[in-house]
Amino acid sequence: MDFLIDFIEKRDCFEPADKLKLILFAARTKPSTFVSLKITPRNIGDKFHFERHLKDHNIFFNVDKPKSFEEISKIKNNKIVWSLKGTWYGYDLFKDKQHQRLFKRYLSFVKRQKKDDADIAAGKVYGYPACCIKQYIKENDLDWLKNNFSYYSYYKRLHDSERKFPFIAHTPCSTKCDISRKLNIKYKNIIKKRAPKFFKEFSKKKYFRTDFIVEGENNLMVGINNRPLWVKQDAHEYTVIANKPYNKHFYLLSYLTKEKEYAKGSLLSGSAEMQYNYADIKINKLKKVIPNLVHIRKFKLLGRKY
Repeated sequence: MDFLIDFIEKRDCFEPADKLKLILFAARTKPSTFVSLKITPRNIGDKFHFERHLKDHNIFFNVDKPKSFEEISKIKNNKIVWSLKGTWYGYDLFKDKQHQRLFKRYLSFVKRQKKDDADIAAGKVYGYPACCIKQYIKENDLDWLKNNFSYYSYYKRLHDSERKFPFIAHTPCSTKCDISRKLNIKYKNIIKKRAPKFFKEFSKKKYFRTDFIVEGENNLMVGINNRPLWVKQDAHEYTVIANKPYNKHFYLLSYLTKEKEYAKGSLLSGSAEMQYNYADIKINKLKKVIPNLVHIRKFKLLGRKY
């Protein structure tokens, strides 16, 4: 399916993570995948051309109804302003009818709130390792999670997994997972061979200096009162926003630290080194705290229910 891979490489309607999954699917390496296709005034025809390629290659697919999406357009004083950019469509792609039927079974488990059965079915649909599916289900038990991980060890494992396995789409059962390691190598070699332009851009290290705004701190929530799972934290995992655009985008990034505690609205000088879908952030100092930080946006953040 070289024509489809060529289309994916050249178009901007897919984010890098979606391009990665699409190329692996088009190379017949992944049995199923989900991607988002973004339409703006600059690429009105991309949806038509994408679906034409899917039909020409007899690919089974489902497509969601369109949803609007926003991006940060400017940051001024205490206001993070979002602007409407276009619409996006969610595509579920399957290599055959069997995987499409399994996906419908997965949806039925979701509707009946049978979470473990849904996770097992989803893992089979997308070709995830059995050990990783098993661990993912185990971690649905928040009491087990709290007893087996500290705040720091939980988030550090996620960060380390993203660094170590940038070409896989699942959460590995551990950073020592041999199956995930082999899949990562296999996927990397396929991307490098079948989509060299994308591979070069995806793998390139990008470095930029900026100030970061602390948007909030992450923690898993439990109960009807949304209490934090880890009350006593041995670290802090923040969502930070780059205060100036890079490649025309204001990036939202994760920053894990054991050294400092920052209030919401803290303005931090620093730098980011980005590669694949991950960024290593270095903070130099706290410059000030922006009071009453607010997001100005027209729509609620929308996504899929499954």
